[in-house]
Amino acid sequence: MEALNPGIFSFSIFLFVILALINFVFFRLFKYLVQFIRLTPRNAAFVNRYLPVTELAIWTIFFIWAIQYLFNRGYLVTIVPMLVFLIIILYLAWYGLKDIIAGVIFKTTNPLQDNDHVTVAGITGKVTAIRQASMEIEDYSGHIVNVPFSKIVGNIVLKHYPSQSLLSHNFLLQCPLSDIEGGVFDLSENLRTTILALPWASQKKEPKISIEAEGAEHILLNITIFSLDQSYFIKTEKFLEKEFGGQVVKKEAGMA
Repeated sequence: MEALNPGIFSFSIFLFVILALINFVFFRLFKYLVQFIRLTPRNAAFVNRYLPVTELAIWTIFFIWAIQYLFNRGYLVTIVPMLVFLIIILYLAWYGLKDIIAGVIFKTTNPLQDNDHVTVAGITGKVTAIRQASMEIEDYSGHIVNVPFSKIVGNIVLKHYPSQSLLSHNFLLQCPLSDIEGGVFDLSENLRTTILALPWASQKKEPKISIEAEGAEHILLNITIFSLDQSYFIKTEKFLEKEFGGQVVKKEAGMA
């Protein structure tokens, strides 16, 4: 084995450190900047899933190159990339496991369930899924947000009871008696189940349905519905008009 040249040794270590630093900063910067890019939920999930795998692959290729490059300049120098590679592996392992570990801690201290309404990590909405490493929340504008448990643990979790702050909407629906086969009771029950089946309707506060007036050809029903967003009220009216062949004749809005 040839004697080590101090100049070559210093340059090799310097080059290795610089390339490793560039690689590290690149992925940290990319992860930071990607949060400011408007990605679709599918693309965001793809980035979150495969970014750690890509980083591990790049570091592995870099490690193999570094071993070959530094091996020719002395056996002792290879200890440096080995130690760095070990640190990187431990870091990436923690990167992948920290959300799972945080999820175990969170689930034991916060017994949340699907459809609970919460505010956590700056996001307010309904819990749609609790996974192993993250919690999926649908905010009140309809966007799905996947929040890692590592971002949740340590933060205050506020649990809401939407039935206390729901918006209510009252209107009259006129339906022709000729289309009613099972009587007024069946019509009211069909209206109730139809409204509750709508994805934007409140599941915790049922609609109120009563008879306002009844004539020879039509029946007028007084209906009150509940939702978290006022924009859903007109949507519900149009759906019921089409579904039951009726016509909305009066509208009023208020707070539940």
